[in-house]
Amino acid sequence: MLHNVDFNEKVFLRKARLKSILRTTLVSLAITLCIFALLFVIPEIMLQNQENRIDSFYPDLVKFSQPNTYAIPGESYNIRLFGRQKKYYLLRFIGNKPYPAGIITVDFDAWGGEQTKGNNSFYVNESLNAYPELSTVIPEGAKKYLVPYAVPKLEFYHPAIKQEKIIREFDVLEKIPNDNLVEMAVSFKKPLTLDEIKAAIPGNLKLMWGAVSVFEDKEYEKNSYLSDRLVGNPYLGSPDGEEKFIKELERLSNIPSYHSKNLKRTLEYLKENDIKYYGAVVVGSPKDLIKLSSNELITGAVLGIVSR
Repeated sequence: MLHNVDFNEKVFLRKARLKSILRTTLVSLAITLCIFALLFVIPEIMLQNQENRIDSFYPDLVKFSQPNTYAIPGESYNIRLFGRQKKYYLLRFIGNKPYPAGIITVDFDAWGGEQTKGNNSFYVNESLNAYPELSTVIPEGAKKYLVPYAVPKLEFYHPAIKQEKIIREFDVLEKIPNDNLVEMAVSFKKPLTLDEIKAAIPGNLKLMWGAVSVFEDKEYEKNSYLSDRLVGNPYLGSPDGEEKFIKELERLSNIPSYHSKNLKRTLEYLKENDIKYYGAVVVGSPKDLIKLSSNELITGAVLGIVSR
């Protein structure tokens, strides 16, 4: 026997409409979440991965390319939808005391790449120099300082390049109290091995960093700008410093970056030609540094930070 079932069309249509609205709402929500993920979550993950990649090599890159300088990671901030900047604070050590030496910002995108900004230099001529009596041996327009803290820029003179201006600031040392520690970049008349440097530099002076020749002399002579592309050994005073230097360069060259190709070329050159230095950063008292002025192997001598 069949039973009559009442069919309420209004209830049916209302339920169907509610289901349709719910389905549309869920689809819209899913689309919104996907858009949010595409615009914010995924780019943030990609940016963080890129920041981690840069943090894994950039402080060491500074250590190997800027004399006696170390980088400390600072804050990062987004500057556009898929772009970010990471700040690094630079320090130079005079003895065991750190001194601020500048700020570098690395600009990068979620898909990679990096561009370095900051750490620019400027000249101080006699009209701007607050202490002209300390600059009598400096050729006009030759002394450079780094922004924003106006610390002296450490520079070297490669022997293969003919120089119009060479700074020798040994006379300045006579005006500095002897209880201070002084940082100085000295250049050599010819590239030296580490053993030759240790024989030329008195033991009471601390070796901090060595400027390494990474091109043939004829290349330096033809392209003088190559002397500004510094590669240096920050482990100069360590017993196994050169082995550690090569090992760290190999590690850095295997991290994907704008610099990895050039690092591999540098490594290949050093393995074929051995490590020779055309300059070094030394730290010591003024009276000990003055003694270097009579050393025939030393050409330029650029005064750095004075620790009071």
